[in-house]
Amino acid sequence: MATGPAWRAAVAAGCVLWSASSAAYGADPHQAAETQTPARGTNATPGPKATSKALHGGDPSARRAIAGGPTGDDATPGAESADLRALREAELELFPAASSAQGHWPSDVLRMAPGDDGPAVVVTGLPPASSGPTTDASRVDSSWLESLEMPDLPVRWDERVVRYLRFFRDDPYGRTTFTNLYRHSGRWREMIRRALRHRSLPDDLTWLCMIESGFDAAARSSAGATGLWQLMPETARIYGLTIDHWVDQRLSPVLATQAAATFLDDLHRRFGSWELALAGFNMGHAGLASVVRRYNTNDFWSLAHTEGTLPWETTLYVPKILAAAVIAHNLAAFGFGDLVVDPAVESDEVEVAPATPLSLVAQAAGCSAREIEALNPELKAARTPPADAGDASYPVRVPQGKGASAAIALSRLRRDQPVLERYTMRFGETLDQVAQARRTTAQKLVELNAIVPGEVIRGGTVLLVPGLAAADVGPAASGPKTSVVVPSDVFVYPDRGRVFYRVLALDTLKDIAAAIRVSQDDLRRWNDLDAAARLQEGMTLQAFVPPDTDLSGVMVLREKDVHVLPVGSDEFFAALEQEKGFRRTTVSAKAGETVESIGKHFSVPPRTMERINRRPRNDALKPGEAVVVYVPCKAPCTARASTASSEPIGVGARPSLPTD
Repeated sequence: MATGPAWRAAVAAGCVLWSASSAAYGADPHQAAETQTPARGTNATPGPKATSKALHGGDPSARRAIAGGPTGDDATPGAESADLRALREAELELFPAASSAQGHWPSDVLRMAPGDDGPAVVVTGLPPASSGPTTDASRVDSSWLESLEMPDLPVRWDERVVRYLRFFRDDPYGRTTFTNLYRHSGRWREMIRRALRHRSLPDDLTWLCMIESGFDAAARSSAGATGLWQLMPETARIYGLTIDHWVDQRLSPVLATQAAATFLDDLHRRFGSWELALAGFNMGHAGLASVVRRYNTNDFWSLAHTEGTLPWETTLYVPKILAAAVIAHNLAAFGFGDLVVDPAVESDEVEVAPATPLSLVAQAAGCSAREIEALNPELKAARTPPADAGDASYPVRVPQGKGASAAIALSRLRRDQPVLERYTMRFGETLDQVAQARRTTAQKLVELNAIVPGEVIRGGTVLLVPGLAAADVGPAASGPKTSVVVPSDVFVYPDRGRVFYRVLALDTLKDIAAAIRVSQDDLRRWNDLDAAARLQEGMTLQAFVPPDTDLSGVMVLREKDVHVLPVGSDEFFAALEQEKGFRRTTVSAKAGETVESIGKHFSVPPRTMERINRRPRNDALKPGEAVVVYVPCKAPCTARASTASSEPIGVGARPSLPTD
């Protein structure tokens, strides 16, 4: 897998290689921009329990139908650790929001006051109160810090660090929170330390994982961060993790830890201090670099106490990790000497062929499918991902001690499995179309590929499809040509051919233009589109492309396969008449008539007459003025030539009103 060497080099060297879509300063853990939004992994403090359906967003299914896809509330709810949530809520009291005081306030470090025997907090590090600078009366004795064993991360006795230490030591709420978070460290601590040591990184970076996820390998935030290290998708992909329909390797503790360790190494190479590296992990390296340049200091603590620099969460994030590291080295001193951690999660790895169900692995290992799925949370579809012929197998974890026997049993069990093939969906292709081509049903494909309700399957998605003999695979039986309505404008390109693309839900003009390899401006002009409006599912767009354009990955129709209907043409109205069951005719108005009164003669509702003629129903018409009428057919309308007038019907041609 690619590890993004160019980008990684840019992170370490201080260059900026960043897409516009990744600019979320203060929101994305590893992205940056100039606007500050809530940091990822944090949820807004919940308010009073909502009792109205309106407060809960109403009917989700109906809203998705209106929105034409996912709504704004469809983001995956965060599975935030209860202990981390409790800690975040406690921080609202521990660290009240900063005041609106301007400029820089004193750095909140422990200093030796004249005549004292030990260190004391002489400033708070929070914005100064209106009463003026901190006085001797507000100093807090902190001599107890002198006897503590220090972690392998640099610790500055910033007041925020000390406040966290006191919270975890003295507050019952804080003690319970730390107890639960630290207990979970036993699951992955040794694995994380091995990965850190492999890169010669400090062991105590382990506690970043505690603050990120509470050592929960399946943790997810509402912002999209996932796994032990709460990596966002873009960062994960840069560091070699795969995220697709089949797998999300951020959920693999081992793979995610390797990626996070590499990322931390790059951040430290770039910024040169672990405080800034931790801050960059939280708020994004580009945003942090811009703050350092703007305020012209590379001291984290100075930035943390200067107005308008770092996100508030980041100013607490680094002290929180350092406090956790200090306590981990001094458990007895903080009253956690008897704390027993969870046992380490140990397992064996078995190389498993592509597209193998985890239920089959469980059968081979002699355990339940639930156990295998729990050990391999990154496998989203309960199956190893499909792969091209010759691709390597996928390592699957099985209970410790069962690896060898499972590998032997698997080779035997796979012989009886149905033949499945790997199929890459084309842009614009639907499951129904794939199912028809593979002589199966869409429901079978949904089951085979573990497609969950609401999941969007787009072009490029790899599916498993039933294997067919070569002779059985071919184009579906041809039916009547598809009718396509196009603008009345005529475009002539002697060196191009015309193709047609049917819009699917969530398609954008940008994506379609990129797939067909034309410009968005051309696509808008060819199809009379509003750039600001959203495309609707079922629309069909025309495009003119050179004959050598590779469209093998796009579901398009050629001109020979469709019946083109320019808007307003005879062919267009003939098709409309056939579909709607009416004859289109034109009549000449008499003096004093309106479109409504003319419609009554033909049993056409007033609203229809208004729509057809684009004028109010009660407008007085001039004598001889042409009025279009869609006359309902008593029998099927089969031929335009025999049913529609090309000239206005005169006064003497007005049909009589129907009688009862």
